[in-house]
Amino acid sequence: MSTLQTPPQARRLARPLIAVRFHWLSLWNWRQVYYGRIIEPIAYLLFLAAGIGGAVASGQNQSLGTYLAFVVPGMLAMLAFRSGTAAISDVANDRKWGVFALYTLHGGGPAGYLSSIVTILGAVFLAQLALVLVLAAALGGLADVSAPHLTTTVLTALLVDAGWIATGAAVAARVQSYATRDFLLTITALPVVLAAPLFYPLDSAPGYLRALAHADPLTYQVAWLRGTWSGDPSGLLWAALWAMIAAATAVPMLTRADRVTRER
Repeated sequence: MSTLQTPPQARRLARPLIAVRFHWLSLWNWRQVYYGRIIEPIAYLLFLAAGIGGAVASGQNQSLGTYLAFVVPGMLAMLAFRSGTAAISDVANDRKWGVFALYTLHGGGPAGYLSSIVTILGAVFLAQLALVLVLAAALGGLADVSAPHLTTTVLTALLVDAGWIATGAAVAARVQSYATRDFLLTITALPVVLAAPLFYPLDSAPGYLRALAHADPLTYQVAWLRGTWSGDPSGLLWAALWAMIAAATAVPMLTRADRVTRER
């Protein structure tokens, strides 16, 4: 069957794959940046987490593996949030250089465009996740988790990641100014990551930090991940709801957004 004879529905389904290809080529062009993102979890796990874990283990007579079982879901939540900040940059650049406009001119829709961003950034997140799990296993952090529980945790993490990517796309669709986006990331990124109980429990934290944590979405997302790690599958359902709400927010914002921004 020739291209002209291809059913319209098949062509619509193929358009997101074309966008995936363009985003993959962009990833390959900037592969050194993505190599850094994939290697980044090594520093967190081998230095920060292992250092804090050693102090916690010696003070509470716990093994390093016990602490790593606590911190690995926290790292997955943090890396998912970082996917959201990467999505802001990617979508803003696509609008700046006309990639989003070109995609829509060829009949692509916002939902298909969003799915291509989720596919590429989700693949990067999956590589990070695999590296974290391999290192955690080498350090004894996976000794007490079963394969079904670990699988559920991975699926939950992927949904949390998809939700953050959609959230980042929504921000990039709504905010037109590079300076404004940079300001928003500066004042939100560190508080969101540091206020959530990713690397330490909040039991002995100051009151203001516990108050911030209750308003922090990462607090609830890491609870979903730790729940699935321990055998509670409800976190998977909450993560699916989070991803659907984020996508339902991002698609209309991308629909209403200018196809090309004037910022340079």
